[in-house]
Amino acid sequence: MDHPFAEPSDTRQAILGAAFRALCEHGYANVTIKRIGDEFDKSPSLVYHHYDGKDELLIDLLEFLLAEFEASIAGERRSEAGEAGSAVDPSDAFNRSAREQLDAYLTATTDPSALDDEYAPGARFFTVMTELRSQAANNEAYRDHFDRSDRVFSEYLEGIVREAAAEVAAEDAADGSTGPDPEAETVDPAEVAATLQTFATGSTFRLTTTAEAEWVDGARAGIDRYLESVLPLVDPDAGLENET
Repeated sequence: MDHPFAEPSDTRQAILGAAFRALCEHGYANVTIKRIGDEFDKSPSLVYHHYDGKDELLIDLLEFLLAEFEASIAGERRSEAGEAGSAVDPSDAFNRSAREQLDAYLTATTDPSALDDEYAPGARFFTVMTELRSQAANNEAYRDHFDRSDRVFSEYLEGIVREAAAEVAAEDAADGSTGPDPEAETVDPAEVAATLQTFATGSTFRLTTTAEAEWVDGARAGIDRYLESVLPLVDPDAGLENET
């Protein structure tokens, strides 16, 4: 996915698409409202009319992308449940296992070009997101956004970890396996989700800020080995009693 604004539905999306293209071309430090306006198909003055400065615009870009991600998750869940109102065909949507979804998430943050998915984010997308995330070190508005974004992705990953653990348990039962040692300490899905999210954030930063990629295979092997060892120990129901 080069950018998510190929077919903007309104002026706001058209401006955000222009901002994304300008970021890809110039980078955060050199992007300006004028350069964003130069990427805008309509009158550049409309950009000034809607936004007071580039950071206000770029935070709106981040909020839009996060809202799109949340909407896609909600759509997939409705589709899985066969509920009305889903824009996704229940017969086609979300037909990967939870473990496959975790694999895709980790691949996207270590080797995005390896994903065979027209909707998968590309390397340039992650470069832009890394630049914007780095602004949170000194800008409260960016920090507030990434706090919320991290909570959204944490909940998303925790749900997938729960599903993956349930898949492992079902496979063990089908194979007649006794599963892990019943005396072994169980693992909270939130702990695994936090570990995966931290790995993904670090690997994305390394991927977008260095030219060498020899570390990718070793990092993936390590996180895959972690998942293989920890998923059988995850209690899919842990923490659910605390949810409202």
